[in-house]
Amino acid sequence: MADKSGSTKYHRDIKIQLKTQTDLARDSCSKRPKYHHHQAQQHSRKRKRSLCEILPTLPFNSKPLAKDHFNEYKPIFGLYLDIQKNKIFEELDVKEVKGRWKSFMHKWNRGELSEGWYDPSTKQKAYEKAIIKYSQTVEEVPEIVPKRQNGTDSCSDIESNDGNQSDQSFGPMLPGQEMRSKSRKLGPTIPSIQDIQLIRENAADARIARYNEEKMAQKADLNEQKAILDELIPQSMAGTRERKLEKKRDLNEKRKSFREKSPGTVDIPDSDLLGDRNDFELYQKAKREMERKKNERELRKEAFLRVRVAEREERLRKYREKEEATIGMFKALAKERFG
Repeated sequence: MADKSGSTKYHRDIKIQLKTQTDLARDSCSKRPKYHHHQAQQHSRKRKRSLCEILPTLPFNSKPLAKDHFNEYKPIFGLYLDIQKNKIFEELDVKEVKGRWKSFMHKWNRGELSEGWYDPSTKQKAYEKAIIKYSQTVEEVPEIVPKRQNGTDSCSDIESNDGNQSDQSFGPMLPGQEMRSKSRKLGPTIPSIQDIQLIRENAADARIARYNEEKMAQKADLNEQKAILDELIPQSMAGTRERKLEKKRDLNEKRKSFREKSPGTVDIPDSDLLGDRNDFELYQKAKREMERKKNERELRKEAFLRVRVAEREERLRKYREKEEATIGMFKALAKERFG
């Protein structure tokens, strides 16, 4: 009976122990999500606080910039590069434009720019300046724009390189095309980097072609004048002795023209170029005068140094006399007091 009661008690203790461990594990699992949720809330609050601290209030209630605002703020960005960085926007490559736009965007968002850049009137002035600049560029490099008359396209007069004409250049416009043409905004638009680069390339090609044409025209004119001169002055056959003598004669005439005096020249005497005896005497006299002045300077310097040394010795003598008088006074006082 005693063994039975002991085994029952042993089983009861084991059940209590297992139950206690199960309850502890359940409590730990139930508390863990609450801790993580609390930690996530703290991180979110810190992140919101940091964002509020990073983004200050911009002047004129301007909005912060992002990468998508490049086209909208392109004129003021170009004006900023021109004034602050002394850079021309159209001359920069794509990589440098991206880097400078990123730097401008960060400075704008942190409020590090001058207050005038945030003014809406500055943005409007930048737009107007870009429009004027583009209109001037269009006037300098005119484009061929097809004109429509009586519902037909005048582009049909322009032939392609192979002599074939497109069938789409004839006839009236379709309804869809008319709607698209009406929906397009009139007036000048801000040119892109590719447009400006194309304009500059066309201008450079035109300059090169004009230079080549002028050079060819000069060469043709020179050949023509040479041919006329050969007709007027008959020359000997090439390679003959007479032809060699003619070339030698022409060369001697050219050299003779160089040797001859040019009109308006003045003969310079040899005394001015090489000098004479009087110049040598003047040189000796100037040299003696220079040595005399040098000796006078040295004498004055020595006299000045002697005066300085005498003044220094006089000051030292007075200082020693004063010091001896002071020491004698102290000796007399000591003798009176101590005997």
